[in-house]
Amino acid sequence: MRKIVAVLGLFGVLSVGFAPAGSAMAGAEEKVVAIVNARILTVTKGEIAKGTVLIANGKILEVGADVNVPEGARVIDAAGCVVSPGLVDSHSHLGLGPSGGVTEDNEMSDPVTPQLRVIDSIHPEGTGPDKGQFRNALAEGVTTVIARPGSGNVIGGQSAVIKLRGGTVDDMVVVFPADMKMALGRKGAYASKGVMPVTKMGTAYLVRQAMLDAADYRDALARYAKEKAKKPDAAPPARDLKKEAMLKVLEREIPVHIHVSAADDIMTAVRLAGEFKFLGLSLGHAEEAYKVADELAKHGVVVVVGPRMITYDDDGKLINLADYLVKRGVEINIMTDADVVQEQFLRYQAAIAVKYGMDPAEALKAITINPAKLAGLEKRIGSIEAGKDADLVVFSGDPFDIQSRTLKVMIDGKVVYEAK
Repeated sequence: MRKIVAVLGLFGVLSVGFAPAGSAMAGAEEKVVAIVNARILTVTKGEIAKGTVLIANGKILEVGADVNVPEGARVIDAAGCVVSPGLVDSHSHLGLGPSGGVTEDNEMSDPVTPQLRVIDSIHPEGTGPDKGQFRNALAEGVTTVIARPGSGNVIGGQSAVIKLRGGTVDDMVVVFPADMKMALGRKGAYASKGVMPVTKMGTAYLVRQAMLDAADYRDALARYAKEKAKKPDAAPPARDLKKEAMLKVLEREIPVHIHVSAADDIMTAVRLAGEFKFLGLSLGHAEEAYKVADELAKHGVVVVVGPRMITYDDDGKLINLADYLVKRGVEINIMTDADVVQEQFLRYQAAIAVKYGMDPAEALKAITINPAKLAGLEKRIGSIEAGKDADLVVFSGDPFDIQSRTLKVMIDGKVVYEAK
């Protein structure tokens, strides 16, 4: 018979916030925590109707229907509730300024800025009237986002994976750089200045030229290394941060994420990925992806759907884009593009896809394990499995029921949000 040392009420005091690194919350080894009597959505291992999750030192120890709760464990009784992995948004501008306002994610002085790092612009508390964005996101179960530069430039800069905990961006960063953000199609801001790109051709050219410039830089560095072996005082080539950043793409160190909409731009993205052998390609928005779904499936391209979830074909027929692509073999994520749609509405974005016919299990994958894979973190986050980070959400009911409340959120086993 298990001994319950403490039962942590699901409707305790409000405790929204961050645990700074090195604080007591982030400190020494803890007791085991057991979430019991919950309906558990593991994502990768099916559903457990009435199960237990054991947590210690920030990790999931065990999950199942017949888990033995050790003596001295702190127990959270989640009877009647649903436990899911922490939600992951793979395309967000969280903390970079309000949509339509002055933002920190578009350096509009040059259409090619791969050297820019999104972590240098993120405000952990949000900005302007949107202060509190991070806490609002936690209050709806979002625990991880891929924060991206904007789409004003052809090459916008380097993205980062952050967890919504800690006092500074440095505390939050899990992966940097995560990928290189690009955007195809016409760039109106530059066209209005008479500066390339004026056309879609110009946009694609700038990507190709940046890749070729990086190759030339790589060759110059190689020549310098050979020369230095013979002549120690040989002068190195001038350092170029743009080319250094693009080398990460050329050398397949990081994948590429491209903002696209129209089918022709989508296929240009696929063409560029093939020409330069990108480590991986994901597309953001891609509203016309349904027109080329078979090509995307063939090339293993990931589509990050949103914030527009529903589109219409040329005959006016409704297309539930996420569902359409999944049924044709394309792996998808669902995003907010925060704060185009505010970060806290990630699960509601997925609920729209469910409303129009998407399998709820596939919709949950699209905001958990699929974005974890895109970030290269599928062994750490995105599902409830032994050994993974204890990023968990306790909902009062089905996550896709808009009336369900978020009761508790954990990141790395720490409670970062608890509802009143």
